[in-house]
Amino acid sequence: MPRIKPQLFWQGRKKLGLNAAKLLPVCRTLESTANELRWIKQHVTETPSIIPFGARVWKLCDRRGKGLPLAYVLGNQPFGDLEIKCRPGVLIPRSETESYTIHLSNILRRSLSSSKAKPDPDQYQPLNIIDLCTGTGCIPLLLYSQLSRSLPLQSLNVVGVDISPKAITLSRQNLHHNLRAHRFPRPSSSPGEKSHPQRSLHFHKADIFSPVSLDPILSTPSLSSTSSSSSSSSTGTGTGTGTGTGEWDLLTSNPPYISPSGFALSTSRSVRNWEPKLALVPPVERVDLHQKHFYDHYYYPDNEILLQTVAYQEEDVFYARLLEIARTYRPKRVLMEVGDMEQAKRVVRLVLGDGKLRGLYFGNDREGYDDNKKGAGAAGAVQIWRDDLVGFEGYEEIMEVGVGGDGQKQTIVVKGHPEGHGRSVYLRRVGVVDDV
Repeated sequence: MPRIKPQLFWQGRKKLGLNAAKLLPVCRTLESTANELRWIKQHVTETPSIIPFGARVWKLCDRRGKGLPLAYVLGNQPFGDLEIKCRPGVLIPRSETESYTIHLSNILRRSLSSSKAKPDPDQYQPLNIIDLCTGTGCIPLLLYSQLSRSLPLQSLNVVGVDISPKAITLSRQNLHHNLRAHRFPRPSSSPGEKSHPQRSLHFHKADIFSPVSLDPILSTPSLSSTSSSSSSSSTGTGTGTGTGTGEWDLLTSNPPYISPSGFALSTSRSVRNWEPKLALVPPVERVDLHQKHFYDHYYYPDNEILLQTVAYQEEDVFYARLLEIARTYRPKRVLMEVGDMEQAKRVVRLVLGDGKLRGLYFGNDREGYDDNKKGAGAAGAVQIWRDDLVGFEGYEEIMEVGVGGDGQKQTIVVKGHPEGHGRSVYLRRVGVVDDV
């Protein structure tokens, strides 16, 4: 990183004041420094305190100048139409995550609006959404916000899961914070009522590698309030997941996906020093334990339905586990955030290299499926989404991905800005239609 020229500090002090000297080392440019200083002053103005204005601004600029991420300095981060509280120990939401979350909500909204064009006796059947490794809860909260406003008659059951107690506490705080600000309708449900939509939004602590803690949540995708009190239903603090029937319409996850060497060499200093490594790098013990389970219990017993043996790198262990979950619970749609295009290709190979997953989400005989056909014969989808989808939803290109060591290749669709980086892998089950 090049050194900052002394004249830039002089210009900053002249145009922006003494606080510029604190911010320039991390902001690097006068424009970025001016923006962050404005946001800090705005934050101080909007949060009254007995401490004088100038002293508070100076203190926050000093913390930011030492490398603390701005979202931790201010205590929040915009995410769609929500304000997400941010605290050290929980990963800060990224703009790329916001982009694909909005795109997902648009897919669900349009598909549901199309399916509800005619009277439907099951119109109050909830739309079931689960987010694993939820962190701040930004993904389920934004999906709930977007869908509850755009589909006022649609019942919703939205669940967030994380292993970190800090993350679950913060996600519930974010639910309350945005409810108080009236940014989305309050979750409510009446188990005995069928004449109006029911809505539930809950966060649960569970280890996605532990079937004992995760399976009770995954196995009954019904409104969470059916086994909890109405007060816990409205606050999102209930622990039950109901006993009704149904299936997951959408499974999302932004899991740890950076290798230890990548964390040390390719992440920024502020990320390494301040953001939780647990949310970024899969723990070594997870890799060792899961690889043994993966080969002893996952591939070998079902070897007859595999196209070839599929291995995965240590940073991809969460995707292997997420695909096990998809294999078992068959969600209609799956969205997994990835680090880059190469990792996205590796995840696609995991999907296409497994006979059952390929049959579920791609079709074992692709020529037998029509992408424009509706109903049970509709084609599935295995797609890579780039990190800039908003405004480029309709842009698609074709990419060939190698599947197996014999040179076999499979054609898939890549969506998003042509210059964007690979950001997520999207799966749509055969027979499910996206009206976009």
